[in-house]
Amino acid sequence: MNERRQGQIDVLQRLRAAIGEETQKEWADKHGISPQYLSHVLSGRTDPGPKILAALGLKRVVVYQRGEAA
Repeated sequence: MNERRQGQIDVLQRLRAAIGEETQKEWADKHGISPQYLSHVLSGRTDPGPKILAALGLKRVVVYQRGEAA
């Protein structure tokens, strides 16, 4: 499994844990996002944006690495 995919899985696990006993609608309302957007993130259809990441104490970091010549 590549690092990006593992990172996505980790974020989704944190998100599910953060939602806990709340409904998705309650959690979404509390953090200023739509329940539909939260549902899309939880299903893996959409990457989590800044509001979700901030609620989890995370931020997105992009890393570029040198690849092999084409």
